[in-house]
Amino acid sequence: MKSTVMAVFTFLLVNTFAAQAATLDENEHYRAFKSWAMLTQEPNPIPNMFKFCLQSYDKMTASGVAPSTRVPEESRPGARPNDPPIVWAGTVQELKEKWCEAGGKKVGDDVAAKHAPYRAALRNDKLRLVIDETHGHVKSYALAGGRYTSDAKQLAAASVWFLDVGPATNERQNCPQGGKRNTVRRYAFDGQHNLTGTTSKEYCGNVPSAAYQ
Repeated sequence: MKSTVMAVFTFLLVNTFAAQAATLDENEHYRAFKSWAMLTQEPNPIPNMFKFCLQSYDKMTASGVAPSTRVPEESRPGARPNDPPIVWAGTVQELKEKWCEAGGKKVGDDVAAKHAPYRAALRNDKLRLVIDETHGHVKSYALAGGRYTSDAKQLAAASVWFLDVGPATNERQNCPQGGKRNTVRRYAFDGQHNLTGTTSKEYCGNVPSAAYQ
């Protein structure tokens, strides 16, 4: 009798959990939360992933999903051969706190440390052109002579920058007479790091050093 009761209880528990999992998967905000949270566990996540993870969590809980709701456990292989598996388990609140909040703080601190030298040395348009606020990346530019640098002090001191820009993917990549199309964009700045002008010139094949003047 006791074993029969336990079997019934187990059956009901399994079916309840299966129903809850199905209900969760039907919630678009849960699916969005799971998708963004999983992306934060990939190599080199960007700050916006954590922001969208938190936003989708707020929408999900506002739609009626309780923070204590347990997710159906799932394991995915890591993105790289030696990466540990990504294990989706626990409550939605636990996942939010561990992956979205704690992970986001670490990435935010790392990005802030990387940006600090540029925020100290650059202002206005120069700062805007170097720091990619969306992805957290830092862009390099060529100085007079054509050598690329990401050194904040060198970029601050230079009155002109250069950037090699290829043709758009939907345009022809080669010149009619042969050679790959290459465009050098020139940025000129005033003493306050404001952009005073931008010019571009296209070349076929290798770009001559005279282009970086």
